[in-house]
Amino acid sequence: MNALVGKSLQGGKYILEQPLGQGGFGITFKAVHRDLRQTVVIKTLTPASHQLPQFAQLEQRFRDEARRLALCVHPNIVRVNDFFTEEGIPYLVMDYIPGQTLEEVVFPDHPLPEAIVIHYIRQIGAALQVVHQNGLLHRDVKPQNIILRQGTQEVVLIDFGIAREFTPGTTQTHTSLVSVGYAPIEQYMSQEKRTPATDVYGLAATLYALLTATVPIASILRTRQTLPAPRELQPQISPAVNQAVLRGMAVEVQYRPATVAEWLTLLPSASVGTAEGLNGAIPNSNISPSPTTAATVAVAPRYANHAGPTPGQSTVKKTIAAPGTSAKTAAGISPARSPQRSNRMAPLLAVGVAIAAAIVGGVSAMLMRSPQTAQAPEPIPAETPAETLPPVEPI
Repeated sequence: MNALVGKSLQGGKYILEQPLGQGGFGITFKAVHRDLRQTVVIKTLTPASHQLPQFAQLEQRFRDEARRLALCVHPNIVRVNDFFTEEGIPYLVMDYIPGQTLEEVVFPDHPLPEAIVIHYIRQIGAALQVVHQNGLLHRDVKPQNIILRQGTQEVVLIDFGIAREFTPGTTQTHTSLVSVGYAPIEQYMSQEKRTPATDVYGLAATLYALLTATVPIASILRTRQTLPAPRELQPQISPAVNQAVLRGMAVEVQYRPATVAEWLTLLPSASVGTAEGLNGAIPNSNISPSPTTAATVAVAPRYANHAGPTPGQSTVKKTIAAPGTSAKTAAGISPARSPQRSNRMAPLLAVGVAIAAAIVGGVSAMLMRSPQTAQAPEPIPAETPAETLPPVEPI
């Protein structure tokens, strides 16, 4: 049993009940508010981190995460209720959302109907627009980080642990934490412009996964492999949704819609019908989840002299729905690119091989195939960026 289970905080106001997830230096608990008799979620730093020499830096990053999340007020974003420090340890109190993650709903083999998926994706798209308007990127959009609220068709975006602030038009350092299958190519690079198109990729990849019950191949591998279109896996998917997925998942950032709002216009308007009809289309909530490989993992930044990940970045980061080890993968697609861009991406292939080897055997055989390319879709012009905040480091 975790040593923090049963711990009383704020003079007995909160009681930690059970761990929900742990990754890196953070741990999340289901807890109870004594006076209100209300279930909440409390996130804090792991006991092991308290003895580290960089604890002060970790604590500041934790505060930064709380501040970022508190800025983003939206029905489809998990809400911050409280923040406090006790005995030198920070605690973040959030709403407890009863329900399942979309990963638990869909995997291993329960792809959802198109109309329902679009209904969910539009909700998360609206939430991401609020995130971007506050000068932030979520950077970890995936089914595991979206909860379907119990008894409703409302979904909620969680886990802002690797969210970053961004300054449009400038080159900034990316953290070396990525969710394999949902992270775009720029998140594997140490120095790259941060734009909302990063979250466009994650949202489009999430749409792919929900429609097909298949985790897309890591973007880092798509310079050598062809991504099967969603319609190849599920022929009933409409051409419009099929094209929206491929546009949003363009490997090169300049070929993606520049904002979530632009990408959402590619999706058809769909009537999701009555609540009863929707609920009937959702797989049995009692089905045991078979998590995918979409864990947030550490990768080496694209530095020629990189000696390894920084402390704490070598472990798999788990969120409220802890990922497992089984996977369904598909191949990737790469739009035509200039020789200069191809040369810049060459060092990334080694990273891709390392990631693939850690996930599923036999990737080396796939990498022997000839490169596959496709005509790049016409780029969509960017909108005026949102007001930004000074950059901070994630926890």
